[in-house]
Amino acid sequence: MSLGNWVLEPGEALTRFCVSASREERFAEFFTGEAMDMTMDYHFQNGTGPSEETFCRQIFRQQMAERSIDPAQALPRSQVTFVGESDTVSFSSFNRLPFHVQRWLEVELHAESAGLYPFQLSTCGGVRIWRDGAAVASFTPFTRNTQQSCDVLLPLAAGKNTLLVHLEELFERDTHFVLRLIYRGDVSLGVSLPNVEAKTLDALTHFASGMRPELTAWNNQARIRLAAAAPAYTVHLEGEIHGMGNDNFTPRQVDFGAVSPASEALTLEIPRDIGPAHYQIALRMRCEDVCITRAIGVNVMQPLGAAEPSGKLQERKLQALRHTARHGMDRTSRLLAMLHCGEVTDAATPLLLDTLQRISAREDCSDFSLVPLLWIWRDHEGEHFPPALWRRVRSTILGYRYWLDEPGNDVMWFWSENHTLCFHAAQYLAGQMFPNDLFLASGRSGEQQREIAARRLAQWFDAVEQHGFVEWNSAPYYPVDYIGLFALYELAADAWISERAKALIDRLMLLSSLHYQAGIAAGTMGRVYEKELLAGVLTELSAYGNVAWGGGWYNRKCASLPLFCASDYQPPVDTHRYATLQQGTLSASYQAGGGNIVVWKAPGVSLSSCVDHHTGKRGHQQHLVDVQFASHYDAKLWVNHPGDDEPGGEKRPSYWSGNGVLPRVMQVDNRAMQIYCLPEGEAFPWTHLYLPGEAFDRVISTAHSCVVKAGEAFAAICCSAPLTAVTQGMTAGNEYRAQGHRVAWYIEAGHGDASDFDAFCQRMSTLSVRLDDSDTAVAATAEGELMRLDLQGRCQVEGVERAFPADAGCHPIVIYRGDAQ
Repeated sequence: MSLGNWVLEPGEALTRFCVSASREERFAEFFTGEAMDMTMDYHFQNGTGPSEETFCRQIFRQQMAERSIDPAQALPRSQVTFVGESDTVSFSSFNRLPFHVQRWLEVELHAESAGLYPFQLSTCGGVRIWRDGAAVASFTPFTRNTQQSCDVLLPLAAGKNTLLVHLEELFERDTHFVLRLIYRGDVSLGVSLPNVEAKTLDALTHFASGMRPELTAWNNQARIRLAAAAPAYTVHLEGEIHGMGNDNFTPRQVDFGAVSPASEALTLEIPRDIGPAHYQIALRMRCEDVCITRAIGVNVMQPLGAAEPSGKLQERKLQALRHTARHGMDRTSRLLAMLHCGEVTDAATPLLLDTLQRISAREDCSDFSLVPLLWIWRDHEGEHFPPALWRRVRSTILGYRYWLDEPGNDVMWFWSENHTLCFHAAQYLAGQMFPNDLFLASGRSGEQQREIAARRLAQWFDAVEQHGFVEWNSAPYYPVDYIGLFALYELAADAWISERAKALIDRLMLLSSLHYQAGIAAGTMGRVYEKELLAGVLTELSAYGNVAWGGGWYNRKCASLPLFCASDYQPPVDTHRYATLQQGTLSASYQAGGGNIVVWKAPGVSLSSCVDHHTGKRGHQQHLVDVQFASHYDAKLWVNHPGDDEPGGEKRPSYWSGNGVLPRVMQVDNRAMQIYCLPEGEAFPWTHLYLPGEAFDRVISTAHSCVVKAGEAFAAICCSAPLTAVTQGMTAGNEYRAQGHRVAWYIEAGHGDASDFDAFCQRMSTLSVRLDDSDTAVAATAEGELMRLDLQGRCQVEGVERAFPADAGCHPIVIYRGDAQ
């Protein structure tokens, strides 16, 4: 008897399925919804949300969990799943509105004898399984982004058994839509797929697994190195390009042509009208009648010529406004830039219509659009657009849901510090501008809305002023905070609101200047994604630095930069000295949102860390230690514990961003140490170093360490465990791994000329790091002990006790040394 084309061994995951296209339907679109009676404590914490499920999810579970599904209605299964190194089939994605998403999967299992075969079934959504047309399993927890598991016994007959699987979930913003089937039996099973040629699929899967996409795409060309030769058959490539921002980017279908069987690399030509930004390519590979899809993240880069130099802030503001008006992403603030600098093009009306559609539909992140729309109303109402369109603007503002205490059925996110601020700012400014009008969702007058929002803003200000931003120094989220802060600074009628907004803008500018390095918004961050870490030149916060202090680039990001440029705001004088350090060094310490931040900066390199931050707990998107060199935007490095098994994944933490388990961290001046203690059973029992070799002038590696040089700066990285350079896969040439549940890492940065580097190399040639049984890490050279740190946070540097300054608060303590300015 044939046992199929592949073997499923005990303990392995079943990941090969024929899969249908996605069926997506707007859920409960015409439900009014209900208000949520929930108290906001304003003590923000990344990764947390509401204590109650959304109204739409409650309705979804009521309607979907127990309903009957007819397998005869299954959609055609025309593709094959591809999971790479993962044990989970994932269709995770992001949707700004509540959508019911369904998939159908099919696989054939071959058993030597009839019996009940055990599997562990895991999902966040709902799963139903039929064997040869008979229902055999149903598991419908529908717990958003929280994977649940159950044990199932699948009755298999001797020989071939066809399993049909229905997978469904309600998409609310970022949504994990996954299926995992782990075989728990004690005998092997055969696996096959209906109407799929096994040899072709094996060759195509091997080819896809060997793809090593380069992290950046220059000249709209995404290059992929191939570790495995293309199959002998013709492979045709198609793709769907998706934006990874809040702009109005319509997914694009692209035919990339055929791959030569002898190719060692391939180039995906991205259409020239797709501007620089972060994208994901759903790359479909078709060989004969077999088709698989692999998602590839790509940063389409812009030419890195510096922006037009100008010593005057107002000139840089005008340059940025014009750049955004001409090249900015399709966001509401781009429309504000057009109107403010007088460069109104044919793109203006579609931009306004898209803004109104997003807000009227109450899409997630529509609060980011509503605030600049209110600024546009205040400054430009009646201009450029016909009266009917301006009336629609007014009705859109009055019809919005401004907080969770107002009725609604949507997936808008109210609970992070940036969203909370934008909702309160929008409610306050809309009430101020329409004091006597009726706001439809709340049933309140504008004056009532303004009064309520003012009280809420006071609570938000109190919390952030006292505790700092939990999304500290965040390249993606400081620009979102600036949406609300600049609008309140410029537009608020109450002086106390404008003044408190300005004080926080001053703080953010001051902190950003400490981390700004040669045009890049670098440093430890309370919340960040891989795309910002891997292409800092494309972040809006980097463009903010160029406007505020010069020395960098403009880019297409425009969540709030036009608000800064349209305002009369000027950054504090000290920020320019910090941002453009030319000689000597500076050290700074400050508190932010549950973490203590340490920054050390020299003209050619910056090292920063968040110390004493939830050691040993599960992480989210906290980027704890960061080294950025001035010579090149990509000359940077960090160490983290992955929370996902593949770069570009949807999880938080992901492969490079955040930590699955947070380490003990301490930094003193130019030295930092991390101690990781991973629990037994941890899915990823290793930590890793991001070090893009091609970005550095020199990389000197040993069994436990690397020394790098970039321009007039250098650093040493040493680990208590052996380092293994990754030479295959997506991260080849950029990654070093250290296996082990208990491991310590040490980083030391320096700067100077060639002789200084030689002396540094000589001193570091005997560098070693050890971690003893008491979880105390020691970094030492032949000359003596450099740094000692235990898991409780006690630290010594060259034998001297060191601690985070007790008097450091949300305002930084800054110390200059040497020939600093």
